[in-house]
Amino acid sequence: MPITRYTISGVTKDGQKFRPSDWTERLVCVQKEQLVKYSGHLKVKKIDGIKSIVFDSQLENTCPFTFERLLSFAKINHLAISEEIIEN
Repeated sequence: MPITRYTISGVTKDGQKFRPSDWTERLVCVQKEQLVKYSGHLKVKKIDGIKSIVFDSQLENTCPFTFERLLSFAKINHLAISEEIIEN
């Protein structure tokens, strides 16, 4: 079954840099027990100098609340979201 990789970029759809600058840290819980759930399914990265959150569709199975929260946050704040189908 194919997996979808989502990337939420810290740039709004109109090209503005999203603030606050620590939005990724605020959005992604970094408690040890949560990181175990996210393992391999969610990463905070800088892509071309822009803070981003990269996660895959398997996160929906391991932590549905986080999966929905990420997508909802991106939509509400008009952040750029890209989707890419990847192989297992």
